[in-house]
Amino acid sequence: MTRPSERLPPCPAPAPDDTRLRALGHLLHAFGVDQASVQTLDRPPQDGPPPRPVLHGKVLLLPDTLTTHPDPDLALAASAHALGHLLHSPRRQATGRLKPIGLAIAAAVEDCRCDRLLMRSHPGLERLFRTLLARHPAADGVGFEHLVERLQRALIDPGLADDHPWVTKARGLFEAALGELEQPAVFRRIAAVLANDLGQLRVRMNLQAYAPPLPWHDDNSHLWQHPEDAHQAETHVRQEGVPAGTAAHRPAGEGEAAAATPARSLHAHAEWHYRLGRYRSDWCTVAEIAPAQARTTSADADDDGRRDAPLRIHTAPRLCPALRQRRQWDGEELDLDAATAAALDLRLGRAPDPRLFRRNRPGEPALDLLILLDLSASTADRLDDGRSILDVECEAARALVAALHRQRGRIAVAGFDSDGRHAVRYHRLVDFGTAHAHEHPSPLQDLRPGQSTRLGAAIRHASSILRSRPMPALIVVSDGSPADIDVFDPQHLVEDARVAVSEARRSGVRCAGLMLGEDGREAARRIFGINGHRILTRTAMLGRALRACHRDLSIN
Repeated sequence: MTRPSERLPPCPAPAPDDTRLRALGHLLHAFGVDQASVQTLDRPPQDGPPPRPVLHGKVLLLPDTLTTHPDPDLALAASAHALGHLLHSPRRQATGRLKPIGLAIAAAVEDCRCDRLLMRSHPGLERLFRTLLARHPAADGVGFEHLVERLQRALIDPGLADDHPWVTKARGLFEAALGELEQPAVFRRIAAVLANDLGQLRVRMNLQAYAPPLPWHDDNSHLWQHPEDAHQAETHVRQEGVPAGTAAHRPAGEGEAAAATPARSLHAHAEWHYRLGRYRSDWCTVAEIAPAQARTTSADADDDGRRDAPLRIHTAPRLCPALRQRRQWDGEELDLDAATAAALDLRLGRAPDPRLFRRNRPGEPALDLLILLDLSASTADRLDDGRSILDVECEAARALVAALHRQRGRIAVAGFDSDGRHAVRYHRLVDFGTAHAHEHPSPLQDLRPGQSTRLGAAIRHASSILRSRPMPALIVVSDGSPADIDVFDPQHLVEDARVAVSEARRSGVRCAGLMLGEDGREAARRIFGINGHRILTRTAMLGRALRACHRDLSIN
């Protein structure tokens, strides 16, 4: 099987004209959208659905298929369509119990509503959209993607003929509601009716290959607020080589220095597609975020010391297995192997070795351990004692960092969350070799729940860091199965994480998983193997489980 590193790099596309992108940004400014810009979308996918523009805040990201296309009207139409969303579309709407087909139809109808609003107020845009519809004819077919395209063409241009009953019904409902064109809730109800009709017709949607059918329409990710990211801000995009801010760290106060802002770097990683049986090269973008410098107060430091003190007393003596020195002249215990050998020598008439004792001395851990914490939205759930799951994760990690720091342990702590494959955030909380990492102030105190759980990308990035260490080991702490907002097959990310763990183990990284609760039992068993994971029915036992897991990895 071909690995991502063995593939030939794709032929570079022609570079887009920066002047052209600035001109498109000026178009948005001219319509009253301040601080808007148009940029290129880095690394369009090599397989899967065709790339579509992405609207992030007031930043429009255009894929190479538009910025280098010989038809300049496509990029112009994409900018105008994004303008319609910025002026007229509600953002981050709750998805509720909508299924993927319902979301796709609701987004398609919303696209047409915005286009019709623009066409009503700006006749030049009406000519532009209708010209593009004529210039780029629809493909033949009756599948889900083809029906959505026929729907949008019929709603944007009422003069186009289409005799499909479902499209005809959609056009009738849409035209009857034109008097309420500025009310998005009305058209979302229309979309619900149309999605239900498709369900009755048993029309199937290919989740892995679907994209908005008209190439100048964006991917509509800005429209929805999924349950997994209810506590998080918008996705992060690259601007001049640096992604936007992180929601896992609290923003710096007005009086703090600029050095307190976390540093970030971007890394591309592959993802395994278990149905296709191959890798998708450079499929995920991981933003590595370094910890910000925090301020110290004596009161907080004293409180931190009191909180860690009992943990240090109980955990320090038990963390590291003792080094046993056999065949010693004296010691605390009798060396049974040496005594047995001496008895055999006496029976055979040979002089026995008089070194019959064994000495035990505290050993230093040989592992370079990285603890990878799940920072997804579900870690905000509260336990019976009022603490959140994230609080328990951080306390357990801090206790282990404190104990290993006093015993010259080599340990690092990181956290991860995601908001789609282009926004996987890897938070470096405690780095290897950090002096006094267990003392206050600690990045482990300033964490907030993030969004989703794209585990495979986080494991690959953690493994790439660990491979340079002498004795690398990785412990993943999570509270559920991997999931993300752009993946609808529940097995996809589980299989990708399983392959990521296998890759790490083949490269010499020892891996184990700690799963909080029963919900992720089957996923943990699949990802880490029968003997590579532990299920904790009581979250409060995480600290003890972390120490036991570290001990097992040290011995095996």
